Amino acid sequence: MKKAFQSKLIVLCVALIMLCTTAFAYTAGTYTDEGQGRNGAVSVTVEFDETRIVSIAVVEHSETAGISDAAISQIPQMIIENQSLNVDCVSGATMTSQAILDAVAGCVGQADGDVQALREKQIEVSVVEDTTEDAYADMVIVGAGGAGLAAAIQAYDEGVDAILIEKLSFVGGTTQLASTAYNAGGMQIQLAMDNPFTADDSYLRWLGSATEPNPYLRQQANLSGPTGDWLIEMGADLSRVNGAQVMTSDGSALGVMLIKCFEDNLAMRGIEARLSTEGKKLVTDETGKVIGIEVSSPSGDYTIYASAVLLTTGGFASNPEMVAQYTPQWEGYPSTASVGATGDGIRMAMELGAAISDMDNAGPQSVAYDTGNGAISLTNVRYNGAILVNQEGARFVNESGPSAPIANAIAEQTGGYAYLVFDQTSVDNAALMQQYKDSGYFVQANSINELAQTLGINAETLNSAIEKYRPAIDSGEDLEFGRNNHLVSRIDTAPFYGVRISPANQTTYGGVVIDLDTRVLREDNSVITGLYAAGETTAYRGSGTSIAIINGKLAAETIARDIEKADMKAAEIFVPGTYTVSATGNNGMVTFEVSFSADRIKVIEVVESSETEGIGDIALASISDGIIASQNTDVDGVSGATFSSRAIKTAVDEAIQLARSAK
Repeated sequence: MKKAFQSKLIVLCVALIMLCTTAFAYTAGTYTDEGQGRNGAVSVTVEFDETRIVSIAVVEHSETAGISDAAISQIPQMIIENQSLNVDCVSGATMTSQAILDAVAGCVGQADGDVQALREKQIEVSVVEDTTEDAYADMVIVGAGGAGLAAAIQAYDEGVDAILIEKLSFVGGTTQLASTAYNAGGMQIQLAMDNPFTADDSYLRWLGSATEPNPYLRQQANLSGPTGDWLIEMGADLSRVNGAQVMTSDGSALGVMLIKCFEDNLAMRGIEARLSTEGKKLVTDETGKVIGIEVSSPSGDYTIYASAVLLTTGGFASNPEMVAQYTPQWEGYPSTASVGATGDGIRMAMELGAAISDMDNAGPQSVAYDTGNGAISLTNVRYNGAILVNQEGARFVNESGPSAPIANAIAEQTGGYAYLVFDQTSVDNAALMQQYKDSGYFVQANSINELAQTLGINAETLNSAIEKYRPAIDSGEDLEFGRNNHLVSRIDTAPFYGVRISPANQTTYGGVVIDLDTRVLREDNSVITGLYAAGETTAYRGSGTSIAIINGKLAAETIARDIEKADMKAAEIFVPGTYTVSATGNNGMVTFEVSFSADRIKVIEVVESSETEGIGDIALASISDGIIASQNTDVDGVSGATFSSRAIKTAVDEAIQLARSAK
């Protein structure tokens, strides 16, 4: 494998020049206030002296770990450094950033400070010369969600030099937001159960009612178990099993645990993600082979050249324009996917003629809660025994069924919404349920009648629905709607809870068409050489979190194999420049200057030679033309000029090695 060139991004001095000279005054002391984040209130304590904000601490919040970390660490620091509330929100964590700014503003008001003046105080950021250089690697991974992180770790373990980029200021993608389970069949922990759950079981579950064999789902099922075991080997907490679903031991959020596991393993391997770095356009050579990607970063725009580009940018659930174009049935609904799920990889692949499929098919979040600052998934509530009732108080759907039919059923109810109803047994069943309760998402009551009154639904109908449901818990068979999973509670243990929910955009099933080894295909099924895709960027079926990780790992394995093949090495990636090399000809040393672009041998020039005029010169010129035309030195020598022919091929081989090793 080639050793990756370490691009030296020199970030020069940033001068913060205050354009407003207002002298601020405060009543010295420490004050506490809160702002509304994505998941609930963010409580902040601020210390003032008579003229300055001295310190800011976020003391309590329910924001998603990983996603909110950058905002919680950076926003207070920027406020203090600039003594201003006019600072930019952190990319991908806008709601958390704004919550902190609002809370600090509240504290400023308590300290008798001028909030408006602080909000208007301008700061100018002066960035000196952009010295960003192009970078070189075996592989560039575009997007650091579950698929990209799995690929980065596997690539490292395969000996592939990879560069991982992420357009947001943190890693995790939509995987970070997964609340429930890794879906698999054939994990060691599943095979050890009294009723083992196998890869065949997983395949049949994913196949559903389809009658035709599906080689993609067959492959996913076969790989799901070994990949789950791989996660456990890396330290993932996957020890609680419910058939196909493998969860955290305490029922806490799956995604937060998985991303923390991935981050720990990145750190152990010394893999660093280039954050706030967005892939803009794929780069190809004259043959159409993908040889890199143009990126944009805070330090400037540059190109990452690589033998393989892996697109793991997720789906398009957070792109309203693409939702309106491809899945108009969910137009206007909020998104519970990552804010970075805007279809970037799909767009870039389509620009190169990649085939797309299934773009009209989506797996919406069926039970999303509107926090007032965006929607979050409450699938964990459904999985911990809650039933769904409509405004009239009646059940209307199998709560353990697929997400899309449930979402469609909810959309058809009065007002297009429904309620999750459950009891204390469900809350006690998972740590995440308690977290949701503490965040104030649930309405709480001491009786079903009181709960119905508080929610504004018919108490008699709700009581009847629960009475009909309880035998399903006792017998394990739901005769009314066929629910056969997540039968956690009889809903008979006070206090009782309810929460109003509605559908939201979350998973898009359409995307780039790939082969079984994750290579991107054109409409005619030919491979776009050098381009790969995994996760929600692709047209796939199955469980999103599981398939992202399975296919991300698979892509790295495929790329490692492909890089070793001759057809991948035919079009090399070089450090552009001119290299001076020499070799022994017929009459002595011959010196050449060989010039390279990023992907081609451009010019071969003889700068010093004592070869025989006519014979030697003709050989050097002829073979030079042949090497440039074929882009390799495996060309025929010139009859009667064996030594001259050998000299130029030997010299160019050396120049190729120099252009590679400079990476």
